[in-house]
Amino acid sequence: MIRKTDIVREAVEAGDWKKALRIAKDFRIGITADQRDRMSRAYECMVHPVFYQQIGTDIPAAIAIGKQVVTDLYG
Repeated sequence: MIRKTDIVREAVEAGDWKKALRIAKDFRIGITADQRDRMSRAYECMVHPVFYQQIGTDIPAAIAIGKQVVTDLYG
């Protein structure tokens, strides 16, 4: 049986950040609310960059932070 954490690890190794963040942002066990928020914001910035640009979010920085969180947890 393949676990979601295994899928996330494979996506991180492959550099598929969108896939890794899409799955990991919904994890609850062993992850703080802050980590979950950062991963979620990074994914949302990838999917809806225009919206986040309009509200003044630094998109590259938010994505970099989310990538770092998912790498620290599953890299």
